[in-house]
Amino acid sequence: MAVLRITKYGEPVLRRKLKPVNFDELAPRLPQLLKDMEDTCLSVHGVGLAANQIGLDLRLAVILLPGEKEDDPPTRYVIINPEIIEKRGEKLEEEGCLSVPGLWADVKRATDVTVKYIDEQGRPQTKRARGLLAKAFQHEVDHLDGKLFVDLVDPTQKPAVKKAIKKLRANWN
Repeated sequence: MAVLRITKYGEPVLRRKLKPVNFDELAPRLPQLLKDMEDTCLSVHGVGLAANQIGLDLRLAVILLPGEKEDDPPTRYVIINPEIIEKRGEKLEEEGCLSVPGLWADVKRATDVTVKYIDEQGRPQTKRARGLLAKAFQHEVDHLDGKLFVDLVDPTQKPAVKKAIKKLRANWN
């Protein structure tokens, strides 16, 4: 098991819009990379992890939806070069991020999305998602576009969010 260091708010790699990757070039290292990303995400009880959250300039993320029962394995989605092609509905809901540990804030997200991506076998996929999966797709695609959930907070709440981040940073490693 390889648990990797997660990049934190303020590190430049989190603000880069990542370019699409060539699947054939990525394929040889993909199995180990995905295992390391999954181990890292699960070690901190996360739902998703984008490659730039472990310092890599790859347009790749994993999403691990919790199983129905506590001992069920998570359902894993590997999204390479994802693109949200349709959004429907809107909901304000609390959200957090592994790169901003300890902070939770209300964010508006679409309730239903359609995403195009390449899976871990190199096959093109189109997936319509609702609920937690829709939220996770949006959160991870935002990471790959250089955005963080704190960017989506209501402008009236941003001063409080910035103050909270400043206080939390003292405890980040």
